[in-house]
Amino acid sequence: MSSPYSKIKAPSVQTIDPHMLFDSRPIFSHSTTTSGPCRIVATAGQVGCDQNGVFPTDIEDQLSLAMKNLGRALEAAGATVTDVFKLVYYIVDYDPNNRRHTKHVQAFLNGHRPATTLVPVPALANPEMKFEIEAYAAVRQEALREVDVVVVGAGLSGLKAAYEVQRAGFSCVVVEARDRVGGKTWSVDPLGQGKWIDVGAAWINDTNQSKIYELAKSLDLEMVVQRTTGKVIQEDLTGDLGLFDYGGTPAQAAEKNGIESLVFIRELAEKVCQTVDIHNPVQSGADLDKLTLEEWVKSNTESKTAMATAKLWTRALLGLEPSEVSALFFMNYCKSAGGLLQMRSDFKNGGQYLRFTRGTQSMSLGLADLLHSDSVILSSPVRRIIQTLDGILVSAGRGELKCKRVIVSVPTVLYKEITFEPPLPQAKAELGKNNVHGYTLKVMVSFSEPWWRKAGLAGAVMSFVGPITTTRDSSNDEKGQFSLTCFTNGDAGRKLSPLPQKERFSAVVAHIKRMYGPYVDVPEPIAVTEHEWFKDQWAQGCPCPASPPGVMTQFDHALRTTHGKVHFIGTETAYEWKGYMDGAVRSGERGAREVIDAFNRAKL
Repeated sequence: MSSPYSKIKAPSVQTIDPHMLFDSRPIFSHSTTTSGPCRIVATAGQVGCDQNGVFPTDIEDQLSLAMKNLGRALEAAGATVTDVFKLVYYIVDYDPNNRRHTKHVQAFLNGHRPATTLVPVPALANPEMKFEIEAYAAVRQEALREVDVVVVGAGLSGLKAAYEVQRAGFSCVVVEARDRVGGKTWSVDPLGQGKWIDVGAAWINDTNQSKIYELAKSLDLEMVVQRTTGKVIQEDLTGDLGLFDYGGTPAQAAEKNGIESLVFIRELAEKVCQTVDIHNPVQSGADLDKLTLEEWVKSNTESKTAMATAKLWTRALLGLEPSEVSALFFMNYCKSAGGLLQMRSDFKNGGQYLRFTRGTQSMSLGLADLLHSDSVILSSPVRRIIQTLDGILVSAGRGELKCKRVIVSVPTVLYKEITFEPPLPQAKAELGKNNVHGYTLKVMVSFSEPWWRKAGLAGAVMSFVGPITTTRDSSNDEKGQFSLTCFTNGDAGRKLSPLPQKERFSAVVAHIKRMYGPYVDVPEPIAVTEHEWFKDQWAQGCPCPASPPGVMTQFDHALRTTHGKVHFIGTETAYEWKGYMDGAVRSGERGAREVIDAFNRAKL
């Protein structure tokens, strides 16, 4: 069977070991050269500090962080480690008898051997800097390709659009920045035992999410029903713990009339969101766009429990605080899923009803396999889209493509990563500038058995304290995969983010023990897995961009509009199940339909 993935014809960099020079293996080559047409990438010197300019005091941490930063710089430019032909690194207080940098550089290169130069120096630009590294890379460029349609982004929406375009008889190529398809559907096997977990999107249902369920069934993918048996743990504002039935309401709160306030704000939010017209949210809820959700809650109640409940909603659904999102955006977001209660539900018809045995990425992989040969180009970020009278030129990391139509399948907040010529209309550009992406840290904690069930617990938690906001039992009993999915979102997650990964994991496991410990013995996990979507170059947040007050009123009309012959899709542009996989598939269908209709009109 032919592969849908475009194959790079040959490596761009060759290493050379000249005769009569000492053996430099396995670290570097004495010479390197490039072959074929290449695009040169140069990085600035990368040092071991975080995005806030903070340097770890431990030199090992600095070295590790510098290599991560170098990888990010290369990735953003569309280069991989194997494209690097030259490394230069500068070391303060270099000791040839204690070459601490070597293991970090070797781990980064993973067997690749570029030419390297080590430069001992008395100091760097900042007294805290002890190590700096720069890279030069040659990215192999493929010959110009001409197709009818280029799709930018190989997530579910982009792949679905490409599939429908090809099915209609038009040629189409998908260009993807990452080295994989799937976007925010990403499934990993941390133990290498065929026990897959999702570090991104995870749930669907088989009723009102008809588009994604139809796709899953057509690909013959096995699914399991979300387990909802047992009690849910509630952690109140005071840290007090309690239990309540799955799908029910907590029985007590520390705040006087706290539970009544919780129910009041929940029922009011449900009532208000049902008044929003998802096809014209601004006209149906203009006043709501003048307030943040926090201000809306405060205008209806002074209850701290009610506000904590709203924080739980926005953190779980958007990775944001109620103070960061327009009340109208939140209500429209909920209405797109049929309502707040349905969106939050783990039962039949709810947003979290079914999971995939092989993980949700199996849908993206299956959809990619349906595309024609040589249809998907990976590790090739699109940086420029130029519309002319002669067609559209798409400039990507590994070559240029000429086409008649483009479908852009990236979040609005990533529009800034692409130069559009002519520039985007102001309203669409403003969406990209003003929309915000949430902080969602999804930590998958794996165990050898589902120990929480021994105490009649469901594996679900609702915490007003944090760092964990909510947990779910994400086990697959048949496969012997037992795990808790822990969401550490919004401000709670942002507080953990600057910590080293080991400390983040320790904080999450400690919180699990704090909440579950009074009811059952909590064993040590056998694996802990995470992905910080906020730090992902090609996501920059998760799950879906949201609008602060006023943005929808001014610019929402431009969310789905075309720019010349460039079309825009993605789950945030969906009318139904916005932010979910079903919304992604629906938007992909819409984008394909727009393009196909345009081609058919041109034939008349």
